Amino acid sequence: MTRLYSAFKKYHKWPALFLTVFFIFFAISGILMNHRELISSIDINRKYLPNDYELENWNFASVKGTKNLNSDTIFFYGGAGIWITNQNFSRWTPFMNGIPSGSDNRKIFDFEISNGSYFAATRFGLYHFNKSQQLWIKCQLQKNDEFVTGIEIVDSTIYLTTRNSLYAANDVDGSFKFTKTELIPPTGSKPNISIFRLFWIIHSGEILGISGRVIVDIVGLIMLFLSITGLIYFISPKIIKRVKGRFRLRRTKQATKFSYKWHLKVGAISALLLLIVSFTGIFLRPPFLLFVVSGNINHSENSAQRNDIFWHDKLRDIKYDKVRKQFLIATSDGIFYGKEFNEPLCRFKNEPPISVMGINVFEILENGDYLIGSFSGAFQWNTNNGTTYNYITGQEVVPTNSLSSPFGSVAVSGYSKINNDEYFFDYDKGVLPMRANQRDIAMPDFVKNSFRFPLWNLAQEFHTCRIYSPIISSFYILIVPLAGISLIIITITGFAMWLIKRRGKKQQTQF
Repeated sequence: MTRLYSAFKKYHKWPALFLTVFFIFFAISGILMNHRELISSIDINRKYLPNDYELENWNFASVKGTKNLNSDTIFFYGGAGIWITNQNFSRWTPFMNGIPSGSDNRKIFDFEISNGSYFAATRFGLYHFNKSQQLWIKCQLQKNDEFVTGIEIVDSTIYLTTRNSLYAANDVDGSFKFTKTELIPPTGSKPNISIFRLFWIIHSGEILGISGRVIVDIVGLIMLFLSITGLIYFISPKIIKRVKGRFRLRRTKQATKFSYKWHLKVGAISALLLLIVSFTGIFLRPPFLLFVVSGNINHSENSAQRNDIFWHDKLRDIKYDKVRKQFLIATSDGIFYGKEFNEPLCRFKNEPPISVMGINVFEILENGDYLIGSFSGAFQWNTNNGTTYNYITGQEVVPTNSLSSPFGSVAVSGYSKINNDEYFFDYDKGVLPMRANQRDIAMPDFVKNSFRFPLWNLAQEFHTCRIYSPIISSFYILIVPLAGISLIIITITGFAMWLIKRRGKKQQTQF
């Protein structure tokens, strides 16, 4: 029994000590990430971050797109917010009055102009610009369904997609009362959820709603408590041994006893939750991500909310093809089309490559082809014959069903066409003109200074360990799976140690 306990102790103590700092950061960052809206107004000055996070040349999804109002007024929108400039890009004016402060609040996913009215899609709602008050006013949508991903205006009707639903409103009296429009899945399709998404909502607690998030917050606090008490129990005896006889160390001894007692109890009680969080977390990052990214689990077909379940958390953009007179709905499962929304939508076949990170550019070209952009690259797609060409190189793309990297040679995060000049925005490199003689679009310092780093994104950088990439390069991707596997071992060995101790006490009481 003693040898077994010693073996468990060995595999519990040393991995825990080596990874304690990572566990503390995982706990704190996880709690912060679970409350995005609460911390959305808090930003971090980029000068305190590694040089890799420095803004340059409109990188880091600063621009998602542009809209031309007239010959000398252009709206730039994206991660940096909304800015008005002229044809020479010499004058820049912020256009965000009324949208809450904070870069996370002011990240614009779509921007549309209708009959002189402006609409902006953000993570936390749809905004309409009130010209009389000269500020943005938030439009009313269903609670907990305000992450707006796309806006499209057809005649006098404004359509918008959130992550879960389609809404519509008539631009007649300026009231903009949006009502939910039911999307009908393709005939014969079954509502499903990706294994990746399932692991995500379990890991974040979202699967149980608010109560689930609270449980995960508690798990984060427990991990923090176990890390600190484990350190105290490891360090305190060494301090006592070194200074014993010279100082009174009653408080230190009490802290050691307290840490040991409650470290065992809390760890044993929370073991199952720790195992669930660590196991699901392993599969949310490479390389284990590849095992779940393409898998799906079907929902019950008898569900009364079948249609809502089918589209839940999948809608990414909406477009209307005036020539073909059909709506286009971009989702995380692919691109769907339909003439009307009162009939089942159809899914295209032979779609172009779209990164698992999601679609970022969705445009209808003058010749009727579609321009699709994501971190996989930019592609011109002819839906009539199913052919796809790399929009930048002109080479034909052969479809493949094999797993591939979510990043292509150009990680497209935005697109702009200004006076027949086309620009792509690479997430890392920034603006990329399509032709060598195009005008340069310099990023002004005051735009850089206003686009601070959201606290939520900083928490994400720590949680995914990307923050360590300047030090260990691409090897950072191994930290999460190794830490997750280690936490599983630490939890199992810790529970086994507690069980052995408990059985030993019971045997002593019997004698």
